[in-house]
Amino acid sequence: MIPDRTTLRCRYFRKVFPAVLLIASLSVPASAVSLANSNKRGLNLYSIDQILRLDEKEIDIGTAALVLSRQWASESNIQRYRAKIDAMATEILQRMEAKRIGPDARAIPIINEYLFVEQGFQPLKTADNPDDLFMNTVLDKKKGYCLSLSVLYLAIAERIGLPVHGVVVPGHFFVRYDDGQRRYNIETTSRGGSADDEHYIKQFKPPKSENSIYMTSLSSHQTFGCFFNNLGNCYVTIGDIETAQGWLERAARINPSLSEARTNLGNIYLRKGWFNDAVEQYRVAIRLVPSDARIHNNLANAFVELEDFNSAIAEYRQAINMQKDYIDAYRNLASVFRRQGKFKEALSELKDALGLDSDDTETIRQIADLYREKKECGSAMALYRKAIKLKPDLAIARVGLGYCLLDSDKAQQAVEQFDQAIRADARNPNAYFGLAQAYNKLGMLPEEIQSYQALLTLEPNLAAARQNLGNALHTSKSYPEAIEQYSLAIQLQPDNSGLYYNVGAAYSSLKQYQKATAYFRKAIELDPQNAAAHNALAIAYYMLEQFGPAKTHAAAAKQLGYAVQKELLKALDL
Repeated sequence: MIPDRTTLRCRYFRKVFPAVLLIASLSVPASAVSLANSNKRGLNLYSIDQILRLDEKEIDIGTAALVLSRQWASESNIQRYRAKIDAMATEILQRMEAKRIGPDARAIPIINEYLFVEQGFQPLKTADNPDDLFMNTVLDKKKGYCLSLSVLYLAIAERIGLPVHGVVVPGHFFVRYDDGQRRYNIETTSRGGSADDEHYIKQFKPPKSENSIYMTSLSSHQTFGCFFNNLGNCYVTIGDIETAQGWLERAARINPSLSEARTNLGNIYLRKGWFNDAVEQYRVAIRLVPSDARIHNNLANAFVELEDFNSAIAEYRQAINMQKDYIDAYRNLASVFRRQGKFKEALSELKDALGLDSDDTETIRQIADLYREKKECGSAMALYRKAIKLKPDLAIARVGLGYCLLDSDKAQQAVEQFDQAIRADARNPNAYFGLAQAYNKLGMLPEEIQSYQALLTLEPNLAAARQNLGNALHTSKSYPEAIEQYSLAIQLQPDNSGLYYNVGAAYSSLKQYQKATAYFRKAIELDPQNAAAHNALAIAYYMLEQFGPAKTHAAAAKQLGYAVQKELLKALDL
């Protein structure tokens, strides 16, 4: 169950809002102008920690954003990109000067015309590329999403001296002009157009609590608190969880009522196995934005990890009640029922999900998994094949089909499915495991060994794979190599009686009976009912001519129902 991350992603505005006080752009001669931010202390600091310790009036938003850009991409040159912002602000100021416009609302259409028409800055429909958060990328590509375009707008506005602030609503960020008398919302994803507060309240449903950060004019510190939320998600994208956690914790400290930061921090804690901490963050997020179905879904995921299934079911139900088409919540709920052995309930939820999208391959695949678990391979295989027809590179469906074919004694066909799964996803461990098992059934020993070796390069701590590889090596009479694999498996599962038995068997094959007896004894110590170990130990003692212990363990094996060799029983007078 993968938690939903919450990024200020800018739900793309298809509607173009009317621009504020739109006036024609001007072509004017260059003249010397002074930028309003020229004396800010933040211009001379290149550490985000130092910048955010400044008084609000001393922070330079553009410099702070570029410091973060350089931290993300070390080749980003702060001076070069700041010069670009300065040049843009200077051009706008010259146009304002020619028009005899001061730093007030009349400057907004000049900024909009210059940025979005002449310079061609455009919104991205998604925020999937982490690079798009950063100022250097926005300036190079002339594209960004709501937060990154808004930060650029704020950086230009501070150089002009406009009273402009960032504003956050659940899942979106925009800019607001507010001089105490006039107030305009500026939508950077719609060429600087304006929408009133009611539009944002209706579309994004921000909470109305007294201490809520949503729909308020943010300080520079609070704006960067929102930025840190998205920055944390950028680090999650590249797999740097520790750094992500640091930025998200910082976002939550700066903006404690930012639900997105709480949710994403909960996701990090969930990923790290800190399940109670995750629950705490999700509960805070829900108190801040009670109507967000995704947070309820994520809270349910945490309850699943705590094996509090009743609470998980209640939260998944809540998520579905809030968002009837929330397919992930239906699937997650089905997964809980499956873990509880409630096949009918799980199938019912998955069928409801399929009713929302009949071609959803993940739902089809999960229904197939249910049928395979119930040993209804015919139904399972039909559904796996349906999923594969819809999405031929769906490796997980090919793996499921491969195991069904194995269970149906169609090992060669299983090999074909596992091979195709590996071609689609070369890092799918289940595909290699299934392929090795199929080769085992076909008696293709070298290929079986090779498949387990490939699997263990991906999952070196998979004890079952090491045990099976040891078995294959033992069969191929590579006894020392088998012992090595069994020993590595024992490090992972030190209480596994069967592994000690296998090591003993390998030493017996090498006729090293003294070493073998030590491992057989350990196997019996861990599991006194291990009849095979008693039998093997009896043989080893017999070969060492220790007939008393041999007789004891042969008798124990016989009593446990093991078919002890008649010759051994006769030799020991049993």
